[in-house]
Amino acid sequence: MKKILFWLNCARAYSLPMSITAWLIPFTYGIFHGGDVIYGIIALVGVMSAHLGGNLFDDYLDYKRYLKKGKNIPLQKGKCLYLIENKTTERNVLYAVIIYFLIAISIGCLFIYLYKLPIIIIMAITGVMCLVYPRSSYYGFGELIIGSVFSPLLFCGVYYVMTGTFSTVLMLLSVPFAIMTITLLYIHSFMDFNYDRVDCKRTLCTLSKTKENAYNLLIFMIFTAYFYIFALVAIKLIPVAYIIVCITLYWALKLCKTVQQYIDKEPATEEEFMDVFAKAQSLPVIFALFLIFGCLLDYFQ
Repeated sequence: MKKILFWLNCARAYSLPMSITAWLIPFTYGIFHGGDVIYGIIALVGVMSAHLGGNLFDDYLDYKRYLKKGKNIPLQKGKCLYLIENKTTERNVLYAVIIYFLIAISIGCLFIYLYKLPIIIIMAITGVMCLVYPRSSYYGFGELIIGSVFSPLLFCGVYYVMTGTFSTVLMLLSVPFAIMTITLLYIHSFMDFNYDRVDCKRTLCTLSKTKENAYNLLIFMIFTAYFYIFALVAIKLIPVAYIIVCITLYWALKLCKTVQQYIDKEPATEEEFMDVFAKAQSLPVIFALFLIFGCLLDYFQ
């Protein structure tokens, strides 16, 4: 049990709420449209395994680069500590990555056997994006990859394995949730702004040149998500029940106020960093719960 907890901690299991809440939206929508609950739960295991494997693989590559540079480059707060402190070896990390990915691939193969081409296409696109992601932050599209994987692709995949069909409404709803997912990563980059510049990373934040510009872009992204929901309801592309999601703007504004404090500074400790990240992580969770609530209201109308 201790070993399992150790490897979950190494793979940053604290980030799992992002994948679980992303899964919960199409899972709930699938239940209300006659979907297979068991297949939905199996899909969750695959999603979490791929997520954890991706986190660990990202750490593995960063640590290899850290050694290659003679340990002269900074690492993000809390990253690769289990390797730096010699709690495990690079080989064991690679073995753990393989195990996580084998679980995800095995579940994917099950659904390929059941559904053939549509799942092959979704898995292929997702797989390529996951492989590219560890280096994508040096080319300016890391956040877009994660937003795509944890929203449109995940929504399509989970709903399809549950129902054998696609949903236009669900695809439309995946866009604002993708923005919220990107916002979560964006805040992580915002808190590591100076580190990323030293490491020559090209995130959406560093491409903004200054933290003031980066903060303004954060405000723009958040309000875009809410405007998108309002616009879809106004032109009747999604049911009016989903307007309830706009209530979460309250938590979004609170988060913006918290982040604003770090325009002229960075978190002093890992604990402070994790505290802000936890607040950032709560926004997509709350947003997802209200999307699900909107789904419930629409179903029972």
